[in-house]
Formats: sequence, structure tokens, C-alpha cells
Amino acid sequence: MFHPLVFDNIRVVLEGAVYDRDFDGAITITGRSDVMDLATFHRLFQIDFQLADAPGRKEVVRAQIQLRTSLADIAAEQLEQPLTEQIGCTICIHFHMPMAASRELPEDTQAIAALLNEIWGHRPYITQTLKAKLEEKRMEWPPQRVDNHITLDFFRKIDEGNIEDLRDLLDHTVQSLSQLQAFLDRKI
Repeated sequence: MFHPLVFDNIRVVLEGAVYDRDFDGAITITGRSDVMDLATFHRLFQIDFQLADAPGRKEVVRAQIQLRTSLADIAAEQLEQPLTEQIGCTICIHFHMPMAASRELPEDTQAIAALLNEIWGHRPYITQTLKAKLEEKRMEWPPQRVDNHITLDFFRKIDEGNIEDLRDLLDHTVQSLSQLQAFLDRKI
């Protein structure tokens, strides 16, 4: 009999929880992807969303939750062999936030980290990557806008024992999205 992978069980619960929030009117799902990479034999599920009232805003913060598993985890589970320390998958949360490239950018990124640490209790490791788009025929320096790609990485594997934690994780993600959107709205 077919037994679903840990990844599949977690993906179904996570996806259902995100769709529930969409049906409740809190968020709007803007994309989803479920990929089996045949080059490296890993699985990736990602779901993108924004606040439900975001389309009326000038600038929008977007969230993305990524769930991954590797060949070693899949093989260890299927073969029932200890090929890894713990069988499971990893979860990362990303936020994409457009920002003005101003002198306050260092202070703004520190404020964003403090805001997220307050919500998450200093648990995930937070990185912020600032990117500027420079078009070939209209290169402008310094750039006026940057995209702040914020990543929350937990640096640990989860399994079916963590399924109950997924609703809290989603609640924290939506709260973070809301707070980041409010921060952005104040800066505009």
C-alpha cells in the first residue's frame, strides 16, 4: 500500500491552512508551485500570498512559504534506513517588500528585523537581501527603489510531529505580513 511521504503530509496540512486563511478573507493566494526536481531529486512546495486588501495599496508586501525535502530524506523514509539524522523537511518564510532607497535604509532594515524578532521571539534566523533593478537604457544611480527580500530560516527539520505547529506558524506569518505592510504604508 502507498504511504505518503512526511513532505506530502505536511504539504497537505500547510496548503489547507493557507487556503483556509484565503477563504476567511485575511489573505489572497497569488501563486503556488509543487515541484519535483529531477536533476537533484528534491521536492519543493511554495505558496505565495498577500493581504486581502493589498490590491488597493500603492505598494504591496508579498509572503511566500517554502517547504523542501531532499533525496536523502526521501530515500531514508522509503527504504526505512537511517540515511540522515532526522527524516523530515525544512520550512522557510520569505517576504518581498518594495522600499525607497533612502538614507534611512539601514535604520529601516534594523526596524524590520526588530519587528520580526518581536513577533517570532528571536527564533528564526532573519536575513535581508536588498536588490535594485538597473535597466539598460535608463540606468539611474543611486536607485530610487529596492526590493527587500526578507528570509526567515529555522535551520531545522520538521516532521509529522510538528503538524500542530503549522497553524501557529501561519498565524505568525500573516501577522508579520500585516506588520510589514503597515511599516511600508507609513513610509510611503
